[in-house]
Amino acid sequence: MMSSLDVSLSSLRILFITDLACCTQLPDGLCRLPYLEFIQILRAPAIKRVGPEFMQSYHQHSPRPSQMVAAFPRLHKMELIGMVEWEEWEWEEQVQAFPVLQELMLKQCKLKCLPPGLASQAGALNKLTIYNVQGLISVENFPSLVELELDENLDLERITNLPRLQKLTIQDCPKLKALEDVPALQRIILTDEDMEALPEYMGGINPRHLELYCSLVLLTSIAAGQSGAEWDKFGHVEHVKAYASEGGNSRKWYVLYTANPYSLETNVSHSFMSREP
Repeated sequence: MMSSLDVSLSSLRILFITDLACCTQLPDGLCRLPYLEFIQILRAPAIKRVGPEFMQSYHQHSPRPSQMVAAFPRLHKMELIGMVEWEEWEWEEQVQAFPVLQELMLKQCKLKCLPPGLASQAGALNKLTIYNVQGLISVENFPSLVELELDENLDLERITNLPRLQKLTIQDCPKLKALEDVPALQRIILTDEDMEALPEYMGGINPRHLELYCSLVLLTSIAAGQSGAEWDKFGHVEHVKAYASEGGNSRKWYVLYTANPYSLETNVSHSFMSREP
């Protein structure tokens, strides 16, 4: 990769790298491809660490600060998928990289924490997708993030300090207890078909829209409205659409709620209560 940068790859815009069965590190010349806009790395099972060489931000022979430029200067989308043993991403807060990165996907790895440089340097990042990342405990301190998608992050406990976040999707994150400092949140989608109570953090946030896929037990409690145990967690939300599945129908049972003017429509109470014990 290094020897080819000034020859055949200098105009490369889109790059897919697949099945790096034996590679223990990512190529360290990618950061200086001047026109690279999209990278997808798919299945690199031997990589455990992504070090500073991946984002080397200065010319190989001219490491003086005056000659430093941001790594990946035009990259706006990156997907890192199936790096199943990846545990560490070393990117210090002051290292300039990914100045125009807008979308990042991290899927199927063991990354313990998101690097400080991602939050401080990727100032254009507005969508972050994190799927099946084992060991990740928190997502916090991203000033530009507008959309966050979380799926099967079994160790995730905390989301905080995302001042511009507008849309949040959470699916099967059973340990998540804290959702704080998200003042711009407009829409939250929660999916956990075993969920029998709304998370406590719902009482401390104020989204305009809640879309919920949960158990019939929880849906029945929501259908009780102001007399139900869940009212304090959802009654302040302007619009609520809540569903429980049966058979192959994910929306067999429903509650549709509007705060102002007050409206609550459901097919749960009569149908569920009339079932045989």
